[in-house]
Amino acid sequence: RGGAPKRGRGRQRALLGPRSCGASPASRASAARSRSRAVTPGHRLALAGAPHAVGMNASKTLDNGGADPQPLRVLAFEQQAEFSGCTVSWEQWDRSTTPSAGRSPVSSRSRRSSRSSGRPRTLGPWAVALVVYFNVSGGPWGSEDIVGACGPLPGFVGIFAFMLLWAVPLALITAELATAFPEDGGYNLWVTSAFGEFWGFQESYLSFVSGVVDSAMYPVLAYQTAVRIFGDVWGVPMEAPEDSFVDTGGANAYLCKLVFVCVFTLPNLVSTRAVGLGLGLAFALVSAPFLAFSVMSLLKAGGGTWSNLLQVREGAGWQQLGGLLQTLYWNWNGIDSASTCAGEVRDPSRSFVVGIASAVLLIFASYVVPLSVAVANGRPAWDGWEAGSLSSIADVQVGRWMAAWFVLASFVGSYGQYAAELFEQSAQVAGLADAGMAPAFLGWRLRGCGTPWVAISIQMVLVSLIVGFPFAAILTINNCCSVLATLLELAAFLQLRRAQPDLARPFRVPLRAAWSLALFLLFPFGVGAAVFFSTFSGEGVVAPALSVAAAFIGGPALHWALARLRPGTAPAQA
Repeated sequence: RGGAPKRGRGRQRALLGPRSCGASPASRASAARSRSRAVTPGHRLALAGAPHAVGMNASKTLDNGGADPQPLRVLAFEQQAEFSGCTVSWEQWDRSTTPSAGRSPVSSRSRRSSRSSGRPRTLGPWAVALVVYFNVSGGPWGSEDIVGACGPLPGFVGIFAFMLLWAVPLALITAELATAFPEDGGYNLWVTSAFGEFWGFQESYLSFVSGVVDSAMYPVLAYQTAVRIFGDVWGVPMEAPEDSFVDTGGANAYLCKLVFVCVFTLPNLVSTRAVGLGLGLAFALVSAPFLAFSVMSLLKAGGGTWSNLLQVREGAGWQQLGGLLQTLYWNWNGIDSASTCAGEVRDPSRSFVVGIASAVLLIFASYVVPLSVAVANGRPAWDGWEAGSLSSIADVQVGRWMAAWFVLASFVGSYGQYAAELFEQSAQVAGLADAGMAPAFLGWRLRGCGTPWVAISIQMVLVSLIVGFPFAAILTINNCCSVLATLLELAAFLQLRRAQPDLARPFRVPLRAAWSLALFLLFPFGVGAAVFFSTFSGEGVVAPALSVAAAFIGGPALHWALARLRPGTAPAQA
C-alpha cells in the first residue's frame, strides 16, 4: 500500500495490513499479536510458492481464531514475509489464494529453499556459464565425428543449426523458468507445477539416471588418458572387447577408475564456491591448448586452405546422418543443467540470462574454432577422423608436445565435466528432498559449507558401479533418459504458458501467440523424438533393454515405493 515495495539491503519484503505503513514498529507488532494468535515472532518455514508471486498481488488470509479474517496483501517478497515486525510462516497462512495470484501449484509440502535455510547464494553469471559449459561440452572432446561423419560442410552447418534451433530455444526456456522458479530442483519444479507431483518425480528420476550414467564416462576417460600418458603400466587393455557388455580391463583398471571418482568428487564436498573456482581453473586449462593449437596450426600450414570447409563425404547415407545427429545431440545436450542449482544463484533474473547466453557462445566457439582450423590445415584428412582423434591431429599438425598438452587438457576437461554433472544432480536430489518428494535425509547438508553430502555420496557410489560399463551402453542409456526428460520440460513450458499466464516471469521468451510458440518448439520436439528412436537402432539388445527398463519401469516403481514409505500418503496416479 502506498507505492512500490520498499527494498532494504537487497531484500524485498511483504507489506501487510491496511495501516502498517505509517505505524511505528512497536505498534505494528502489538497489532499483529492482537489480530492473530497463530503468528508469533520467530516462526519461519519455507515459502513454497514465494518466488512465484514476486511482483504480484496475492491475497492471503490469516487464521486469527474465528475473528474476522485479516487480508494479507503480498506485494513482493524473497525470503520471508514480515507481518508487522514478526516473521511468519507461509504454511501457517491459509492456503487459499485468489485466481489472479499467479501462485504456482507446486507441492503444498514445506519446501526449504537456500534462502529460507539461511544459506547465502554464491553463484553469479560466470559460475552459471561454467556449470552449463562443462555439463554440455567441456571442450571439443568427442566432436571429431561431427566432421568425420558426413564431411566438414554438413558438420559445421549442423553445429550452427543445433545452436540456433536446439540450444537457443532451450536456453531461452531455461532462463524463463529458472527465474520463475529460483530454487534448487530446477526442471523438477517446472514439470511438477505443470503436470503434478508424479510427472515432476519422473522428470527428476530421468534426469538423475541420465546424469549418473553420463558422469561415469569421465572417470573412464581420465583412466584412458592416464594410460596414454604412462603406457600400459597396469598391463590391461584400454577398452573392453566389442562383444563384452562389462569392461574386462581387470581389477587394477577398475581400482584406478575408483581413485579418479574419489578425487573428482572431493571439491564438490568441500563447498559450492570450491566447485565454481575449480570449474574456472578447469576452463582456463582446457581452453589454453586449443587457442595455442589454432594459432600454431595455421602458421605451420601457411594460413590453411579454407575451401576444405565446403567438402562433403561422398556416399554418405542414413547411417552417417544418424551418427551425425547422435553426435550433435550429445555435444549440445545439457543447456538446462544450471536450473537445478538455482537456489545457489544470486540475482537469478540476471545471472541466468547472462550466464546461459555466455555458455552457448563459448560452446559454439569451442567446437567451431579448433575443428575449422584442423580442417583448413588438411593433415590428416578429415575423412579418417573419429572420436578421440584430436591428440593425433595435434601431433601431425603441430608436434608431439601439442599432442601431450591435449592429453593433459582432456584429463582436466574430464574433471570439469564430472564436477559440473555431480553438482547439478546432487542439487536436484537435494531439491527433491526439500520439496517433500523424496526422503528428507537426501537433503542433508554439511554444516558450514551447505553441500548436500548425502546426495553427492549416493551419486558417487552409483558412478563407481557404472564405470565398468563400456561407452556404447553408457551413451545409449544416457541419450534415452536425457531426451525423454528434455521432452517433458518442453511440454511443461507450453503447459505453464497455457495454464498459468500470470505466473511471475522476470525473464520471458518474447513469444505469446500459440502459433509462434509451436513454431519455436517444432525443431526441439522433432530432434528429441528422432534421438529417442535412434537409441534403439544400434546393434545389441542389452543396452536398449536397460534403457527401456530405466526410463519406463524404474521411475514409476520408485515413485510408488517412496509414496508407500511416506506416512499418511498414497501413491499418486499419473
